[in-house]
Amino acid sequence: MYDFFPPIFEQLTPRDREVAFQRLQPIAVAAGTRLIEEGDTDPSLVIVMRGELDIVTGDTKLGKAGAGDIVGEMALFMQSMRSASVVARADCQLMLLDRPNYEWLRHVEHPLAFSVELHALTTLADRLRHTGDRIAALAEGTDIAHVAPPAGFFDRVASALGSGGLMYPGKLDGKAILGAMALFAGVEPSVLEEVSGHFVPMGARRGHFLCTEGETGNDMYVLASGSVDVLVATHGDKAEHVAELGPGAALGMCSLMQDHHPRMASVVVKEKVTGLTMDRITWAEQSNRYDKVGSALRVAMIRALGKQLAFANGELALHDMQAKSRSALMRAGAGMEAYGGALGHEDEVPSYLQGME
Repeated sequence: MYDFFPPIFEQLTPRDREVAFQRLQPIAVAAGTRLIEEGDTDPSLVIVMRGELDIVTGDTKLGKAGAGDIVGEMALFMQSMRSASVVARADCQLMLLDRPNYEWLRHVEHPLAFSVELHALTTLADRLRHTGDRIAALAEGTDIAHVAPPAGFFDRVASALGSGGLMYPGKLDGKAILGAMALFAGVEPSVLEEVSGHFVPMGARRGHFLCTEGETGNDMYVLASGSVDVLVATHGDKAEHVAELGPGAALGMCSLMQDHHPRMASVVVKEKVTGLTMDRITWAEQSNRYDKVGSALRVAMIRALGKQLAFANGELALHDMQAKSRSALMRAGAGMEAYGGALGHEDEVPSYLQGME
């Protein structure tokens, strides 16, 4: 039927491949056909079997996809608009996977569903690097210094909030904490119970830094109670408040995806927090499992980082449109570290930062 099987099919047994093709819709399109429209919300991906596609936004060509490539996979995991259009450059043979069929494959633990998730994570890692490099490059020409704040800054925070420190959080219901998050929506209760068992309960006092800008991160955090401030350092001993986040926020997930990834914002405890944490080693072990536990973790990461990248890139666009806005650039950096509904909202400047902005 086809000259070759794309890499995503290479590890499938003949039986698994047969089942997969029953869930994929073959499509033949002529040159010039617009397959995906920027701004649409159709939840499906396309696998190119033959031919070539152009990926464009407006009149700008972003890239191309050929035989074996996958296009539009993020739509399976996120309720968001397409960020680009896809046009057939030549006559093409394609395979389409929509969300209902992906969910069916995921439910029966078919390896194609898990391969699609891993592919999406690899794509996200590439985009993370690109966006992080762009933020760092732009920051070099502004008054933003993405480095760890000086000791005087920590002294001032400790004077206002306390010296921080970790604490015993008491008994936490990890399953309930994760189940309340949109990141884990749709996960079966028994699977969520096992997933939560791979997180470690944590608590931290006022003034404790969960993330410090410029330092290498090795842990992610999910907040169950309390609140944190997201801060970005400027020149000297100054810092600027970006957001206040509370229960349901996730912090530091980029560090699990990239080795030696420096934090792009600091996160300090404003009101005593409790929550869950996971380190890089545990993430690597559990997220590579070809079962429902691994799938739940992968999809949660895709959802969080997909939204974080969309936010960061939106702020970078504002930075360009608003005559290189410093605030937009700092929010873009913070967006690489935190997932939460309040990110980017204007908040009252904390007292310990007054005079330091």
